Amino acid sequence: MRRRVLVLVNPAAASGRTFAVVRRTLAALESHGFTGRQAHSEQGGHLTELARELAASCDLLLAAGGDGTVREVASGLLSSPATETLLGVLPVGTGNDFATQLGMAEPESALQALIEGQIRALDVIEVRHGRGAAATVDHALLFAATGFAVEVLRRTSPRVKRLFGRRFSYSVGFFRALLGFRTPTMTVDAEGKAWTGPVFHVGAGNAEWAGGGAMRLSPGARMDDGLLELCRIEALGRLEVLRCFPMLLRGTFPRHPKVRYFQGREMAVVSEPALPLALDGDVVGQTPATLRVRAGALRVVARGA
Repeated sequence: MRRRVLVLVNPAAASGRTFAVVRRTLAALESHGFTGRQAHSEQGGHLTELARELAASCDLLLAAGGDGTVREVASGLLSSPATETLLGVLPVGTGNDFATQLGMAEPESALQALIEGQIRALDVIEVRHGRGAAATVDHALLFAATGFAVEVLRRTSPRVKRLFGRRFSYSVGFFRALLGFRTPTMTVDAEGKAWTGPVFHVGAGNAEWAGGGAMRLSPGARMDDGLLELCRIEALGRLEVLRCFPMLLRGTFPRHPKVRYFQGREMAVVSEPALPLALDGDVVGQTPATLRVRAGALRVVARGA
């Protein structure tokens, strides 16, 4: 692996400690023969633009932040012409689910992976959302969803993350979201079968865990099998949701009678009015949306298989 590293930094991640971790990581990499520089985001979505524009100038794009940061950088890399540039991850966010599931739960293990240089080809979820000429393509690495998941992200505010940390913040967001959520009606078309009705949650999963490792959102998912775990959960009452919460944590919810859970490569979602989408840790775009797998599209420096 060639050794020109560009670190793309989300200054808001990890309560401002990101820059200190980046400095230590770059110093360690330079002691192993890498050359490094960094660039910083100025607003939401800016990291995607930076990754798209600068990917060809380096051998490794290193995303410093949490899952939202990694998703933005990966989306920019995937839409750039730099097919040889690799993605690296420096986990300094709240959830860090993507890095953790690749054996890099903290910056030290991520640094070791960069030095060892083991490369894995991973699947991604391509998300085409919006209508007609206004349609946009984004990408997700963990999951793409609409319905209740969006409200959970909205209710897991930066203040909630600071107060409750990685282990509990998304669970707190879950219960806060439940108070005001209203079940929307959608048409879901997956693997050639369409269904219309009130839907609590619909999504495509590429990795088992989400919510800071607290929720087994897509049980059985693997990031390198060329398939997505597709899920549709019909309308649930609040008390039923509360009873099912432990099933979400353990990943046993697919056996619930109102859940349709299966493997596939593509899912389309239409609603009126349009509904926002949850892509990993971000709320991005809105329906109508098509979620499909891009098998082996992302080359990542990671640990283990």
